[in-house]
Amino acid sequence: MKKNFYRLFAALMLLLLTFTMTACGAPADTAQGDGAGDDAATANIAIVFSTLGDLNFNDWCWDGICQARDELGISFNYVEAATVSEAATQIDAFASDGVYDLIIVVGSDRGDAMEECAAAYPDQRFALIDADVKTDLENVVGLRADYPQWQFLSGCFAGLVTQRTEDFPLANSENIIGFVGGADTYTSRAGAAGFLAGVKYVDPDAELLYSIVGSYTDPTTARELALTMYGAGADVISVNCGSSANGVLAAAEESGRYFCSTSPALISETNQLCISITRFDSFVYKAVEMVLNDTWESGNHVYGIADGACEISFDGVNIEVPADIQEILEDIRQKIVDGEIEFPDEPNDVDAWAETYQYSA
Repeated sequence: MKKNFYRLFAALMLLLLTFTMTACGAPADTAQGDGAGDDAATANIAIVFSTLGDLNFNDWCWDGICQARDELGISFNYVEAATVSEAATQIDAFASDGVYDLIIVVGSDRGDAMEECAAAYPDQRFALIDADVKTDLENVVGLRADYPQWQFLSGCFAGLVTQRTEDFPLANSENIIGFVGGADTYTSRAGAAGFLAGVKYVDPDAELLYSIVGSYTDPTTARELALTMYGAGADVISVNCGSSANGVLAAAEESGRYFCSTSPALISETNQLCISITRFDSFVYKAVEMVLNDTWESGNHVYGIADGACEISFDGVNIEVPADIQEILEDIRQKIVDGEIEFPDEPNDVDAWAETYQYSA
């Protein structure tokens, strides 16, 4: 029954996305192809996606480029490249056209291909979304989230929930919280560190569990890891593991425990606790602004809670958050904005970090 519900939900979301893209009103030159852009536009942009319709990362970036078109007057051309080799070909094709003020590349796995192309076209500007760039080329920028901040507030919330069994019926008294990552990458580890540090910040006695699936597309293994964590007493598990997160959600429902996601499209009707949001759309928009406002600064640009790029969300979540917990989360958010908290970016560093940082109102 639940599987059928989620299939229906996914189909409806995909239909909504298709409507949104149509409503976005992409002009002819933004269709997938080799259009050169609109001479009347404020700037001509090219953007390379992996696969649109993922209800997550790529679709956020689509929203960002549409917003830039509607608000900043740009024209854009786009392609979808499912593999890194396809992306490399498309990036080179856009660069060789010589008509774009900026080429945006979506996805950390395409960074090397983009940088190789950038070295060959020094007068062409490039922006990589969701990763650091490794080069010091003047024509390249990387825009990404402050990964620990991305999930820190969700970790704080989970740490409060596990202590409040009277307010959250799927919590237990074990005081154990887990995290399932997709691969052993900096992005995954740093997100895990932020979430687990958030738990410890408000609940220093909590026991933390951390596992890596080894893939962002293996929900079966993710489910097994999550079932083991729930079986060991965890009442909340968060993720950063792509479509593998579907396995964690299934385990939460089987176990009757809580699940935290990183996508508004992946929500359990009965077991969702919160969503860790990264505004990938804002990174695309900011990259365009750098060109239009002549504020281009090569290198890496990292955005966090103070920039509105990272947030905890309860949209579509079927729980009641007590007023005092809302106040605590807002107080912690302000402490972050005021620069009172530094963050670990490795899970192994969380316990040592927690010796210095403890929440007090």
